[in-house]
Amino acid sequence: PGQLPVPPAPYGDSAQGQSTAQSGKPADQAFINEPLLGKTILVDPGHGGNDPGAIAAGVQEKAVTLNVSLLLRSKLEALGATVDMTRDSDQTLTLQERLDASNRSCPDVFIAVHGNSVAKPQIRGIETYYFDSRDQKLAELVLDTVSLKLNEQAKWSHPRNLFVLDGNDVPATLVEIGYLTNPTTRALLNTSAYQDKVASALTDSLVAYLADSGAERGCSV
Repeated sequence: PGQLPVPPAPYGDSAQGQSTAQSGKPADQAFINEPLLGKTILVDPGHGGNDPGAIAAGVQEKAVTLNVSLLLRSKLEALGATVDMTRDSDQTLTLQERLDASNRSCPDVFIAVHGNSVAKPQIRGIETYYFDSRDQKLAELVLDTVSLKLNEQAKWSHPRNLFVLDGNDVPATLVEIGYLTNPTTRALLNTSAYQDKVASALTDSLVAYLADSGAERGCSV
């Protein structure tokens, strides 16, 4: 977990062929430099606008998730991916609007980024959720990779009937990147350096998932 597999040889699609021809690099080298070329990922930063999400010691979930998601977009785009976001500002969105965005654009995968909260401040760790077996591999890979990269406890990857997962036509997961109610985690999540580290861990997990030729992707209907 957390180690990127050697990417498979690139497929001979026209878009990648043009990229290779323009760069003058061998096809395998171009694929290594841009392993997500031709892939589309939809990132859903949790909450936003008049919905702050969890709040602890003045730190708002909506701000943390947006900052991490913007960093995630930059990292994925640098690897060749097309990245859509349900929001890229402090915007109010309904759950239905988030789900509709996924089913309308039909990306390869959907990932919702959230922070967590609980009454007991000592609790910490990473969690992921999925709706059914089609999503399970993605959710478990995100859990394993992110918890390893952040040196955090991998609490669980569980099926759950969450609105943005149930009815989503593409492989989808929701990741809880840490508990804002834990003082240590909250202090980390409130720094740009740790937000960048979280985004890197999420990037690694998505690269590993999409490098697997047998992994589910795209719309199932």
